[in-house]
Amino acid sequence: MDERIIAALRQNGRIANRDLARDLGVNEATVRTRLRRLEDADMLRVVAMRDLSAMGFEYLAPVGVQVKGRSAAAVGEDLARIERVITVNVAIGTHDLEIQVVATSLSEMQELLTEVIAKVDGVARLFPSLALKVLKYNPEWAPL
Repeated sequence: MDERIIAALRQNGRIANRDLARDLGVNEATVRTRLRRLEDADMLRVVAMRDLSAMGFEYLAPVGVQVKGRSAAAVGEDLARIERVITVNVAIGTHDLEIQVVATSLSEMQELLTEVIAKVDGVARLFPSLALKVLKYNPEWAPL
């Protein structure tokens, strides 16, 4: 039942408990109780999310970052303050950090990579890719 409630909320986060209960074939108290339990356990949070494409961000670039002279966490904190950097992860492997950058145009992406991100103190080398087509973007991937 929890999975069905979450799936319905993913389709319409504004649905009323009454309508959700009707759609799922249960009473409203059941929906309300389960939602409260999921929220109290920090397993569910209904939030508004940006639609990157609808906002004009047609370019998404995953970027590996090698760090030198500073800790990866410190450089990551600086990168996280850049508005167009939407994710920052400290990594282990080829790159010290993995970030994602969004832009409205290729020229904006070039500017972000070469004039903003590359000039952050501690950024030694960037390894950008460019997403040609985003087939799946789902930040709510964790199962219950």
